[in-house]
Amino acid sequence: MAIDKRDIFIKGKNIYLKVLTKEDVLTSGWYGWFNDEQTCEWLQKHYYPNSLESQLEFWNELNVGPDKYSKIQLGVCTKHSDKILGVVSLSNINRINQTAELSTVMGEAEGKDGKTVTEAWRLLIWHGFNVLNLNKIYGGSISKSVVHLICRVAGASEEGIRREHFYKNGVFVDSYLWGILKSSFNKKYFNFLEK
Repeated sequence: MAIDKRDIFIKGKNIYLKVLTKEDVLTSGWYGWFNDEQTCEWLQKHYYPNSLESQLEFWNELNVGPDKYSKIQLGVCTKHSDKILGVVSLSNINRINQTAELSTVMGEAEGKDGKTVTEAWRLLIWHGFNVLNLNKIYGGSISKSVVHLICRVAGASEEGIRREHFYKNGVFVDSYLWGILKSSFNKKYFNFLEK
């Protein structure tokens, strides 16, 4: 199914980020990603089963609920395919402190190549700083390598460790934290918007 071009929110060089529609919930692999143990290996997901109904409820709250301005969640698509490969989001958007948390789920194999996810990060970080006027974007992962990657490709800094912060695969694991400030973000990392 072709994606309605009116749903494209941010265009990059190789990918675009699109508004997630009810049709996306119904026809993409989105809700099933959270039932896939391998996809959720490094995520705080896969504790409870996800269903089409619960994904529709999440989508509805995202678009019409009371917190609709505290989160931006977009589908990640390559320019040669209309298939949604993953989702990227800015959540916990705080207008007083001018902060937001970046998170990503890449559910389809084509999106797990590194290039797709890093361009999605860069596009949404650029949007957060230059459109939403955020001062800081932050995140964390139970994977040190994910944190090292975002520090390398987006100019973020490691900010610390929350010791044994999450329970995953039968053990308590650390969460590695990162953050990037608007004042220190280097625009050379973000020269990839479609002109």
